[in-house]
Amino acid sequence: MKTTVEISLYKLQEEKSKDNYKVIVKEFLNKINNKNLEIETNGLSSIIYGDYSDIMELLNNEVKDFLEKYRSVFVLKISKGTLKYDG
Repeated sequence: MKTTVEISLYKLQEEKSKDNYKVIVKEFLNKINNKNLEIETNGLSSIIYGDYSDIMELLNNEVKDFLEKYRSVFVLKISKGTLKYDG
């Protein structure tokens, strides 16, 4: 089944942390870069288009890694089909 997922990553500030949220977001984007999936990134989120199983497998691995590594919040919107705005 074709699926569209909008995902946002928010790195939470930790006391005495020198982590730069931009570097962490770019690290995540590099991790989810996948040749089988189409990914569009804007200033607020990334949108992933592809097969539901492929997207969920990718997110299952990468989101877990980032939650273990960084204190962060992910916001996901999942929809059936390829939802593109061709305005």
